[in-house]
Amino acid sequence: MAKETQNSLPFEIPVVRATKENLSGYGRFVTNFDEEKVEINPWPVTGPRKARPGTDIIPGVDCSQLTFKYEGNKYVSVKDIGRRMEVGTICEEEQSPDNKYVLVSEITFHPDCGEVFYPKNGDPFITVLALPGDDFGKTEREAIAVLLDVGPSMNQAPPGVATPLETALEAITMILQRKMFAESKDEVALVLVGSEETDNPLADDESYQHISIANPLGVVDFDFLQLVQNDVKPTTTSGDFVDGIVVAMDHLMNALQGKKGFGFKRLIVMSDLGGEFGDDQVDTIIASIKNSGTELNIIGPDFDDDDDAGPTPGTSGEERKEKTPQQRAGHALVRHILEEVDGECYSFSEALPALSYFQSRQVRPTAWKCPLEIGPELKIPINGYVKVKDFKLKQSWKAVYAKDPEMEVGKLRTYHKNDEEETEVDKDDMVEKHRYGTESVTIPEEDKGNMKYKAEKCFKVLGFTKMENVKRSEMMGDGCMAVVAEKGDEAAGIALSALINALYETNMCAIVRRVYNASSSPRVGCLVAHIKADYECLYWFELPFMEDVRQFTFGSLPLKEENPTNKKYKPTEDQLSAVDSLITSMDLSTAAQDEEEESTELLKPKLTFNPHFQRLYQCLQHRALNPDDELPELSPMIANYLKPPEEVVVRSQSNLESLRAKFKLEAVKRKEEKTGENLFKENGDGEPAGKKVKVDGDLEGGMETIAKATVTEVGSTTPVEDFMALISMKDEDKFEEACGQMQKRIQQIVLDSFGDQFYGKAMECVKCLREQCIKKQEPSQYNTFIKSFKETLVSKARKDFLDKMVDGKQSLITSGECEGGAAPAEVEEFQAGEATQKDEAKEEDTAEDLLDEL
Repeated sequence: MAKETQNSLPFEIPVVRATKENLSGYGRFVTNFDEEKVEINPWPVTGPRKARPGTDIIPGVDCSQLTFKYEGNKYVSVKDIGRRMEVGTICEEEQSPDNKYVLVSEITFHPDCGEVFYPKNGDPFITVLALPGDDFGKTEREAIAVLLDVGPSMNQAPPGVATPLETALEAITMILQRKMFAESKDEVALVLVGSEETDNPLADDESYQHISIANPLGVVDFDFLQLVQNDVKPTTTSGDFVDGIVVAMDHLMNALQGKKGFGFKRLIVMSDLGGEFGDDQVDTIIASIKNSGTELNIIGPDFDDDDDAGPTPGTSGEERKEKTPQQRAGHALVRHILEEVDGECYSFSEALPALSYFQSRQVRPTAWKCPLEIGPELKIPINGYVKVKDFKLKQSWKAVYAKDPEMEVGKLRTYHKNDEEETEVDKDDMVEKHRYGTESVTIPEEDKGNMKYKAEKCFKVLGFTKMENVKRSEMMGDGCMAVVAEKGDEAAGIALSALINALYETNMCAIVRRVYNASSSPRVGCLVAHIKADYECLYWFELPFMEDVRQFTFGSLPLKEENPTNKKYKPTEDQLSAVDSLITSMDLSTAAQDEEEESTELLKPKLTFNPHFQRLYQCLQHRALNPDDELPELSPMIANYLKPPEEVVVRSQSNLESLRAKFKLEAVKRKEEKTGENLFKENGDGEPAGKKVKVDGDLEGGMETIAKATVTEVGSTTPVEDFMALISMKDEDKFEEACGQMQKRIQQIVLDSFGDQFYGKAMECVKCLREQCIKKQEPSQYNTFIKSFKETLVSKARKDFLDKMVDGKQSLITSGECEGGAAPAEVEEFQAGEATQKDEAKEEDTAEDLLDEL
């Protein structure tokens, strides 16, 4: 099955070979059909799903014959009574000669009783099994009724400030957008209070006036979104929001009659509570909300204490006017209702930020089921659930015809020979060819299946190790899986709990081999104990194989006091203290405050949206509603995600100033090199330097000498040439100075090298330095440096370069090469460590090890 097809399925059901172990709980093997007892059980009822009357237990026994066959790309089941049913569909892109890949929908007709299956001709067969109590129905949907006040009090605000109605419409738009982009099947209704007209089934000549059902309960679409943005206007008529609650509840209950799958009901009231109302139906409203299980949310102005005196500052810094007596009475009534029904209230300033983010559709988690094997005898049935996984945007871009966007464009791929005629080649006449060294090897299609490593589904513990042996940098894969005991298996829960607590108390983890299914490659990972107050589990993290690890060697920070080069870069105690204070002030784990004003974590991953997706959703929504307009500016809400939290910036400001003072950074002006190009640049007198008459010296060497830059030091670009130029100067003997510069340059090149990237360049420098020291009869210049350089290489984890020097015969200059050189015993002592280690390594190497190295 294609991977993208698998990812789009609501449930992933692995196909496994039935054994006594993995059938446990699902069923059992039958050898004598006549004596087998079939237990007839009612369909398990969980959550809101109810069994139909008469289907709890079907009396009697029914024996039928099912015939499975292919009809085109359909896999169908035909019962002996003539009833036909489609079992599944073969993926078109994955059709194979034996038709072994099928999208299964169902296989039989009686999920409310026990059954025995057996093939009449002895052939293997596939059936879909579930544990008792497993609910594979669709995710429960939510029904929402939004009650919006459009009366005159909702259209009053100081100049330059958004009115309550404008803010409420923005909040409703956000709710609808979230439903649309989540591809939600939830249904939403909009009821207006204070409308000019009256349109509701409860209205008569006296009651429920100026209340309209603007949009009946239904799935959110663009028409609904455009109605909210374009058709909802403020009015001069005041309505009773209490009557509006009654109308909204009545519509919600009536609209859900006959609809299935709605497990949640919610009523959202958006009003400043400034209109007149009656309280004679409050008790009826409370009883209705409780009995129906509806959740009540009220969004309006800030719900301050009623005894607040005078105006108070608003969320944007403006003065918010004092509440009217009518609003105070409305707030008191609302608080009473919320307390009775356990509802919640929000101010617009609290609701808007939470509603401003788009959310994708929530997918019900599906368990990966496999026994956790610890040795040959102990097997614990477990369920694995994806805890963290890289999010992939479901909406995909489709190529369409520009002149008719409704028409999709298909793709046709053809293969052609690289000849003059570009002869087309049929796909069946092609084979894959892979490079093997300098040769190419063809792999026929029938051999590709045999090349794959075959493994059975398993979750097997290989051993245990201390947590410090598993580095965080080695945890790989595309997510994390939470492992819990099999649902309903008490023995498995006790066994797994004992394992979790033992790992936690000993600070150890389990190294596990995991094979997802028979067609998957084996993986190795670790199981880490995770214990919370209300639950405990194991977290699975995938670990790398040798081929997955990249070996890089980096220059280290100064660690050893005795190394003189480290003293210059060692930070002082004040500098260390300043960095420590900065980290503490920018600690996100205590940067925010919860409702009880206690410190809590800021930017929690489960509460932090990806700004990339938010911006994409914003642009798609804008272009859908405004196809001819330019894309909008980045939303302020999204922009704030791309900035450091304001609380952290303010708190760390003083520490940043202290850090700036203690780590003084000065701009170093690089000395301009005298090259042939800048010789002809204008000097301070305004005359090109190249045109000045040369008074002293001669012109030996011609134009090449004139254009050549004067070398003053051994540079990093051409160190060998610079070193030779310095020691070749006739006017001054700079051999000792040049050697010192060359030695520093060698050390810099090696320590700054990314792995062994610059080792070749450094080796050329070492060879040149050694040759010239022998030529100038100055062996001490080289030998002293090499001895000191050896200590630096060992301390900086660059021993591999030292090995290259020894292998390249760039060790100490001996007395046989130059007078004053090192004695043979001294050279042997210098190379003793490396030679001994290499000899030991050679003795231990086997033929397989050498082959692996190759």
